[in-house]
Amino acid sequence: MNRPSFYTLLAFTGLILLAFVQFRAPVPDDRGDGDGTAADPGAEPGTAGVPGGQSDVDQSLRPLAFQSWPQPAVVLVATGEQQGQLEPCGCTGGQLGGMTRRAGLFRQLQDLGWSVRGLDLGGTVRRWGTQSKLKFETMLQAMRGLQYVALGLGPEELRLDAGYLLSQHLTDTAEPLNFVGANLVFFGAPELGTPSAFRVVDAGGLRIGITSVLSDTLRREVLADAGGGGDIEWRSPDEALAQVLQQMQEAGVTFPILLSQATLDESRAIAERFPAFRIVITAEGFGEGESKAELIGPVHLLQVGEKGRAAGVIGIYPETEEQQVRFELVELSGERFGDDEGIIALLRDYQQRLRDERLTGAGSSTGHPAGAEYVGAARCGECHTQAMQVWQQSAHAHALESLNPESGRDGSERLHGILRDRDPECLACHVTGWDPVNYVRYRSGFMHADLAETADEAGLESLLAGSQCENCHGPGSRHVELIEQGNLQAAGVEVRVTLEQARQTGCVRCHDGDNSPEFDFDTWWEHVAHPGMD
Repeated sequence: MNRPSFYTLLAFTGLILLAFVQFRAPVPDDRGDGDGTAADPGAEPGTAGVPGGQSDVDQSLRPLAFQSWPQPAVVLVATGEQQGQLEPCGCTGGQLGGMTRRAGLFRQLQDLGWSVRGLDLGGTVRRWGTQSKLKFETMLQAMRGLQYVALGLGPEELRLDAGYLLSQHLTDTAEPLNFVGANLVFFGAPELGTPSAFRVVDAGGLRIGITSVLSDTLRREVLADAGGGGDIEWRSPDEALAQVLQQMQEAGVTFPILLSQATLDESRAIAERFPAFRIVITAEGFGEGESKAELIGPVHLLQVGEKGRAAGVIGIYPETEEQQVRFELVELSGERFGDDEGIIALLRDYQQRLRDERLTGAGSSTGHPAGAEYVGAARCGECHTQAMQVWQQSAHAHALESLNPESGRDGSERLHGILRDRDPECLACHVTGWDPVNYVRYRSGFMHADLAETADEAGLESLLAGSQCENCHGPGSRHVELIEQGNLQAAGVEVRVTLEQARQTGCVRCHDGDNSPEFDFDTWWEHVAHPGMD
C-alpha cells in the first residue's frame, strides 16, 4: 500500500479522538446515573431513563420541602414528557431521573403515611416502532405499580397508533391507569372508553377529577386535519372541556385537574377560560420545570419538566383556606433516592424482550450516506500505527465491554447486573457502524454473530466491536480504494475531519447533554488526540 497522505492521517486522528471522547471511562461520581440512550449504567438500580440535568452536590441532600408539610388529604406526584428515558445512560455519572428514583420518591411519601397517587402528562416515548412500544409497555407496568391513575395522550403516544393504545389500556383493575383525552375519540366510537374523557379518583375525602386535552398546535404534529377522518378524531379543547366539566360536576367531582398537552401560552389561555380547574399541568414549558406554581386567577399552573429528571409533588389541603395546594418540584438524584428492586426487575425484563425481538440484527439496517462500507480499525492500523495505539489505550476500544456488568469496568455497577448489548439505544454508541442519533445499524456495521445470516456478517461482531476510527471518519472502504490507487489527496479528503468539525458535530452525537452532561471537548480531546500520519 502507498504511504498515506497527511490528510489521511489527520482524518484518522480526528476519528480516534472522537471515539475516545465518546466512550471515555465514567468519571467517578457518587451522584448516580446517566441517560436513556443506553441503559443507565450509572443510574441507581432501576434508574429509568432521563438523561440530562446535573445535581448540585452541595444541595443534593438538603431537606425537601414536603418533608415539613402538615398531613395533606392526598398527595399527587405529577410527571410528564419522559421522552423514552426509562433510565439515564450508564456511561457517565451525575445525571438525574429514572424510574427507580421515581419509585424512591413514592416510597418516601408513602413512608410519611400519606395517600399518594400519580398523574402523567403524557409524552412518555420519543419515537415509534417496536422498541418504543416495548418501552411504553414497561413504563405502563412501572406506573401501575406506583399507583398512577391517569396518563394524558400527547403526540408521542398517538404516533404509536390508536389500535395499539386500545390494546394497552387496561381499565378492569382495582385501581386502573386511565388513558385520558377529553377531545380525542378513537375509531369514531367514544363508547370504547379509550381514551377516557376523564377519570375520577376518591382519596382523602376528595373526589378528584382528571382530564386531558390536546391543543390544536400539538394536534398538527400527528393529525393532518382537525376533527377529520382516520382512526383518531380531534375536536376543539374548549368544546370538550366545557362538556367534561359539566360531567365532572354531575359526578360530584370537587377537585378538577387538567393535564394540558399544549404550548405554555395555550395552557395559560385555557386556565384563564376555565377557572374551575384547580390545577393545570402543562407540557411544552421550561425543560427543567418550574419550582413554583404560576397562579392564573384561582388556577395553579404547574410545569414538571421533561425527561423524568424531576417530579412535581402536590399536597392538597381542602380544609385550609389560605393554601389549599402546596407544590414542590423534586429533582430525582441518585444520592437521595435508593434502588427499587421491582423497577430493576422490569428493566431486566425489558432488556430480555429487546433480545427476543432481535432488534440489533439486519432487519432494519440502512445504507450509509457516504455509500462506503466499514472495514474495521485493524485495517486502519495497517498504516496509522501510532493512531491505532492511541485508540487501543482508550476507553472507546472497550465501549462494547462497558455494556456488560460482568466486565468490571468503571461504572459497571450502574448497569444493575443487566446486560445491555442488545439494546439499540445503547449499542449505537458502543460499537462501530451505527447511527448514534437514530439508533439504526448501517448495512455493513456491527452485528452480533448469532444474528448473522452469512459468514461475512458473523465476522462483523469481532471486526467492529467498540467505538472505532470509522465512527468519526466514516466508513473506510472508499478511502482504502483510493489509497491503493495512489490517489492520496482524494483519500485524505474522503475521511478528513477538522478539529472544529469534531468539536461542533462529532463527539456530541453520543456525548450530548443527555448522555454526557459533564462532557467538555477541550478537556477530553487531549486524551485522544492522535497527530501525525503513521
